[in-house]
Parts: sequence; C-alpha cells; structure tokens
Amino acid sequence: MSVRNAGKAIQEARKKAGLTQEQLSDGICSVLSLSRIENCSAGVSPSTFRALMSRAGVECETYPVFADRTDFDCFYTLKRARFYLEAWQFQDAYDQLCSVQNMNWADNRFYYQEWLLLQYQILFHNQSISHVELYDLLKEAIMISCPNFDIDHITKLLLSTLELELLIAIAQENLYLKHPEQSGYLCAQIENYLTNSQLTSLEKERLLAQNAIVYTKYLLAVKNYATALKKADHYRHQMVLNNENSLLFELTFLTALGYFYTNNKEQFFTLFQTVFYSSHALNSCYATTVRDYVRSVLGVTLNTDMEAFPDIPYQQYPMPKTKDTVHLHDGIFNADSNSIMYFGDLIRELRQEQKLSQQIVCQGLCSKSKLSKIENNYLQPDIALAEALLQRLGISERVFTFWGSEDETQFHHLKLRLQHLRKDELQIYSDYLSQLKHTLNPKNNLQKQYFLLRSLVFIKDNDKAIETAYKALHLTNPDFCFEIIQSKRLSWNELTLLNLITMTMDDSQKSYYNALHFSYILDYFKKKQTDIIFQNSIYPVTLAFFMRSLLAQKHIKEILEINYYHSTLYHSPFFLGLCIGCHCQALGLSRQHKQAKEKAHYAISLFQLCECPENADLIKTCLKKDFQNIEFLTA
Repeated sequence: MSVRNAGKAIQEARKKAGLTQEQLSDGICSVLSLSRIENCSAGVSPSTFRALMSRAGVECETYPVFADRTDFDCFYTLKRARFYLEAWQFQDAYDQLCSVQNMNWADNRFYYQEWLLLQYQILFHNQSISHVELYDLLKEAIMISCPNFDIDHITKLLLSTLELELLIAIAQENLYLKHPEQSGYLCAQIENYLTNSQLTSLEKERLLAQNAIVYTKYLLAVKNYATALKKADHYRHQMVLNNENSLLFELTFLTALGYFYTNNKEQFFTLFQTVFYSSHALNSCYATTVRDYVRSVLGVTLNTDMEAFPDIPYQQYPMPKTKDTVHLHDGIFNADSNSIMYFGDLIRELRQEQKLSQQIVCQGLCSKSKLSKIENNYLQPDIALAEALLQRLGISERVFTFWGSEDETQFHHLKLRLQHLRKDELQIYSDYLSQLKHTLNPKNNLQKQYFLLRSLVFIKDNDKAIETAYKALHLTNPDFCFEIIQSKRLSWNELTLLNLITMTMDDSQKSYYNALHFSYILDYFKKKQTDIIFQNSIYPVTLAFFMRSLLAQKHIKEILEINYYHSTLYHSPFFLGLCIGCHCQALGLSRQHKQAKEKAHYAISLFQLCECPENADLIKTCLKKDFQNIEFLTA
C-alpha cells in the first residue's frame, strides 16, 4: 500500500526519536489515546497527526484521512488562509478564518490553536491591537498544547512546527513590550532547537528565516548592527534560493536597516526602495509601515517619486474572542466511525459536487474500474496517482503529506526540491534530476511524465523540446489538442507541459498561436472549479507569458485591458513583476508616461526583490526610448 498507516508512522517516528508515549502525547492527547492510535484502534485528525509527528522530529502537514467532511473543510480553509497571509492579502485571509470559526474549528483544539496564530499575524501587521493583548493571545494559544509552558526550558520541550511559530511570535511580542533580553534569549533557543531538529530542510530553513526576522529586530535593538545585517541578509538570500517569497519583504527591509546602521546608505536606500515599491505593488500596508519607519525613526528625507505614492491604509480587525478549549476535542476519533473520510471518500465527494463523471477524472490516469475501487476504499492509489486525481478536481496536493515506499518518498523529496529551485541553478538542478531518474518507477507513467517535464530545461533545440513535451503529455492525454481543453480535467503536469509547449514555439509560430494557446489555458481556470492554492502553481506563469506574447505582437490595447491583480500574482512577486513589466511597456508605447513611470517602479523593484537584476535592466532598456528623462529608472 502506497499510503502508509498513520498509527504505524507515528509509532515509528516516536521510537526513532527515543520518546515514550508519555513524552510524545504530553499536551496533545492522553497516553491511552496515543496507544490506541499506534495499535490502529483509533484514527487521528490531520492536525493531531501533524502535532505528534512534528514533536517526534518528522515534519508533515497531514495525510488524506479526516474525521469527517467538516474536518477536511476546516483543514483546507486554514491552508487557504495561510496562502492569503503569505500574499499579504489580509482581508481574504480574515474571511477564510471567519469561515473556520463558523465551522467551530471542526471541534478541534489544534485547528483553534492555528486559527489564533493566524489571527495574531493579521492583527500584528495591521497594528490595530495593543502588544499586551497580542501577547496574551499568544500565551493562550501556546498553552493549548503546552499547559506548563516555561520560557526558560524551551530546549527540554518537544515542539511541533505550530508551537515553534507561536514561540517566534512570543519572542517578537517580548521585544515590543520592552523585554529585549527575553526576546533574544528565546530567539537563540529557537535557533538552536531548529538547527538540531530532524525537520525537512525546506521547513527548517523557512522556520529559521521566520525566527531570523525577530532575531534581527532584537540585534538592531541592542545595537549589534553588523550581526543583524549578516543574519537578515543570509536568510534573505536563502529564501530567494528556496523560492519562498512571503518572508522576503521583511528580511529585505531588515537587511536595509543593517546597511543603514553600518553606514552604507547607498545599499540601504536601494533595498528600502525595493521593499517599498514591491509591497506597494501588492497593495500591502507594509509599504506604509516601512516608509513611516524610515521617515519618523531614521529621519530620512524621501525623494519626490516615493512621496507621490499614496499610503496603503491599515485595516481594522477585532480582537478574537477566546474560547474555552475544554469543550474542543483533541482530534482523536474512533477508527470504526461511519463519518470518517478516507482518501477515496474525498475524491468521490469532490467529483460528485462538481458533477463530473469518473471517466473525465480518470482519463489517461487509470481505468474507470480502478477509480471506482479507490472511491469505495477498496484500493489505495500510489502517491503520483493520488496527487493527479486531486489536481484534476482542482485541489492542490501540496497541502498533503503522503506516506509511501522508500523509493516513492525519495522521489517526492527530490520533486519538492526541484519545485523550490531556481532554474538558473543548472548544476544543482541537474544533480537533483539525475537522482530523480534513478528513483522513478519506469512503469509509472505519472513519474515518467514529471521526469520528462523537468528534463526540458536541458533541451536547447526547440523542435526536440516540443516533441519531448508532447511525448510526456500523451502519456496521460494521447488525444489532446488545445481546441478541446475545455472538455478535459487536467493535472499540474499536464497544464505545465501545455505552458512549456507554448513558450517553446519557434518565432514563426509566435505571431498568433502563442497568445491563443495561453488564452486557452487561462480560460480553463476561468471555467473550471479550481482552488486558489492549485491555481497558484500554474496561473501566474500562464498570465505572465500571455502578456509577453501580446506585447511581442504589439497588442497594446489588449494588454492595457488585462486585470493582472490576482491573488496568485500577489503570491508570486517574480511573475507579478513580469505582468507589470508588460503593462508598463504597453503604457510607454501608448505614451502614457505618468502611469508607465509608476509601473516601472513596481516591476523593477519586484525583480530586485527576487534578485533578478537582468529583468530589472530589461525594463529600463525597453523604456529608454519612451522617456527623455529616465533618472528614476536608474536610481
């Protein structure tokens, strides 16, 4: 069976970590409940599974078994709230959290705990609640799973990733409450804990970067400017390398402050300008935060261009009313419950809600009879098939963790690394791809398809690349052509291959088919029921290259009519930069200089944020012919 039993996974992780059942369960569930989970007489909700595995040093989000449909809906809605928060879209995040509250947190205290953390993040960035109240909110949240929490004994605790996030936030509030020593002490302990943890490298690096934001603030507060600069700059570069965009804004601004206090004013202004314009491009109040700080705290006089941009207002959100968690469960449920939603149940319900036939969903992936067995829980799919089925139903597989064979686990670890790797790191990319080739199952068409997709980066001949891409596509869609895309349900592999085929068309074809094919893909998302998290993996690149193809054809009017302010673009600064860059050039070509100047600031800064200076330089070059005075482009 490709998807491992949760109870056995917890038991193995506990024993590997050298923990007793008493140690692992402390603050999460009773010892009896853990014993029942490990001997498979009780099931466990995603949140509790995550908490137990994280405490054992094995990071996982969840696995596809839920107590009931509300459990799944609450789980996925929290993921959606995190998505919007990472894109600095606070109102959308808040709306998702309201939905979670309306579901009564699926009667699960760990969902409630995460809900409190996300509420805190919204309130903190919008500066609408006192730091005393925020600190109390965090204390309540951490005590849900750590009732005997003691700041002086962090190293002795066994912490989940959610608990670590809460502790980082507590360290931050200590700083604002004028307790810098406590803040620095806690940050140092968290850093030490994470460095020695068994978390996956990507999750560990992200948490270290989160902690570095607070640690840097502490170092600046105690005037250790050189160390602050070093720490912020290190994690800024690391997040760029990992394609983790949400932390870049704060890390870049803190790096700028490090340069300011070490008397490198030129680098300070460059990075400050980058943060201000790029966050303003997202319509984020962080632009207001950093500009006000530079004006009032640093006493820096800003240039006319920067002063001309309006403030992005803070939004007011109410302090969440706390809840007595004694009435919430710990996410344990009976294994023989009739309400349990296994993976097959989830697939069946999602498919029926969208009024899709089994044939449409499984076409090219598996037989109709196999899908029927999966939906009736007679058969567990392999991981690649499970992911493809979710994607065809418009759900992102990236919020799940699947427990498979050693080969499957290694394949998916390499897949994750490739997803978070910049394409210009060709040697590292090649090494991972070589390892991927050795782990794939030659009988698994979905694994073969993914390998061929990733191999395209090394095929320089356009005709050969298109041939290879179609070969990969036909493994699951042998009869595909762009004109019938609306009759299909497509996976991430398939949609990405369509993008790559369109991008690779030679110059003689680009005049028409390029834009047409991108429009087909965009229409797919408009007409199909797809979740925002799944859209995020495809939509930004499609829209960006659609606008590029229109620009190449001088379809200026069409470009200016496109609304590219989409939540997925807010989550992807690089592709937002490409879209704004195209819009900027269209404005320049239409002689709308004032608007073009504003968009130029946005596009250049977004590229600089992502450390893509060549793209920033391209915008400057393209606009030179449209402006007599281009000083603002070279600042």
